[in-house]
Amino acid sequence: MNFKLKNKIEATTDLLVVPIFAEYLKKLPAKLPTIVQGFIATAIKNESFKAAFGEIFFTHLQEQNLPKKLLLIGAGSKTKFSENKARVFGAKIAKFIKPSKDDSMSFLLFPQLEKYTEELAEGLLLAQYDVGKLKVKTKKKTNSLRKIEFICDGDSKKMAAKFLKAQNIAEAVELIKDLVNFPSNIVDNDYMARVAAKIADENKYKITILGKKELTKMGWGGLLAVNQGSAREPRCIVMEYSGAANPKEKPLVIIGKGVIFDTGGYNIKITGSIETMHQDMAGAATVFGLMSLLKKLGIKKNVIGITPIVENLISAHAYRPSDILTMLSGHTVEITNTDGEGRLILADAITYGQRFDPQYMISIATLTGAVSAALGDRYAGILGNAPELNKWLLKAGNQVDELVWELPIHPDFKRRLNSNVADFRNRDPGTFRLAGTAKGAAFLGKFYGKNKWCHIDIGGTAFTSDPQEFQTMGATAHGLRLLLKFLENF
Repeated sequence: MNFKLKNKIEATTDLLVVPIFAEYLKKLPAKLPTIVQGFIATAIKNESFKAAFGEIFFTHLQEQNLPKKLLLIGAGSKTKFSENKARVFGAKIAKFIKPSKDDSMSFLLFPQLEKYTEELAEGLLLAQYDVGKLKVKTKKKTNSLRKIEFICDGDSKKMAAKFLKAQNIAEAVELIKDLVNFPSNIVDNDYMARVAAKIADENKYKITILGKKELTKMGWGGLLAVNQGSAREPRCIVMEYSGAANPKEKPLVIIGKGVIFDTGGYNIKITGSIETMHQDMAGAATVFGLMSLLKKLGIKKNVIGITPIVENLISAHAYRPSDILTMLSGHTVEITNTDGEGRLILADAITYGQRFDPQYMISIATLTGAVSAALGDRYAGILGNAPELNKWLLKAGNQVDELVWELPIHPDFKRRLNSNVADFRNRDPGTFRLAGTAKGAAFLGKFYGKNKWCHIDIGGTAFTSDPQEFQTMGATAHGLRLLLKFLENF
């Protein structure tokens, strides 16, 4: 993406985009070209444009010193505009342009909008993701913006930094979406390891990739059992970022579930849910996306990213209901349901993560379908033992429109995961349909020890058939901007 800041409009792009607040209809900004003021005046007189949020007025221009096309887009009232609305606003513009042949635009950035530059740019960039990357395309691909010129009078250095940040975030989102959207015959255990190695190399992170030999020697009983049915070698990938002024500052450990494909094992998933189970590694993909940003954005924290990578398949070697596993922690777990695999691999990763003496631990996973029954597809669930951590994540989610909501873990939920034949069982057979999200988190809680922790369940938000304006069908990357904002605030 070629980005420029200019102080005047020129005929160097295909389209001139002019955002119009409702207040402008009474007094138009002086910076508007005369011909544009004329179009707006006519539209107001004919009541064909009222500047409602997202309202479109499109026409062609005949001025030699202006772009050939004009898009007026309503921004609603200035008093109701916000960061989250700015992101949606940018996405609406991008989606209007996408079907056209236009690949460049000039955006008239009035002073009232300058503080929203980052969010506007995010919306413009995020909405352009192409879900059909694997198609053999016989026609010209759907258009995307090649050049954006922001016309403004603000601090050019500050504005450029905001756009660059938005571009970095959009690239991380694209990485996550590709990993989650691509099927598991492409994005397999080795593919994930290669992507992680590339991220580490580009950012000079320390990286450790544990393979089957190392995992077996260390005793990762949960992770190894889940992967038993697969011909592919399991992995656990650990990336270490040191961004704090004090290198000895306790890190935040962030763990992402990486189930490349989840059949449910012998408790097999039904038709209607199994087809999209290549998205069950969205937690790991989110950690990859986050790690790709930390150094670029200068996040001043020490962060450890841990991603256990497996497949949960059926074969003569697959683990079974009633198996008893010995976890990395030394605890034994009775398998009452092979579709409760995510908590098993996360439990081992959580145990491993404690060696870094973390300040806080956060896990993120498509852990349960129950979370969507509880919260729908706009909120991820958060659960844990650190109220302050939940509060910070709630605030960060509201700031970037990646919403989360706290769910309780009742002591009875923990008790019901105790087993008669082992230390724990991975699922409560009697009441598993009730509070499934909380019970999944309760199981994880048994492995966090005395650490302060939070689990983020993105089972209802990581993949969608009803995208928000700045999203696309399929993977959403829900959790990336949430965690990034949390780290910036923290």
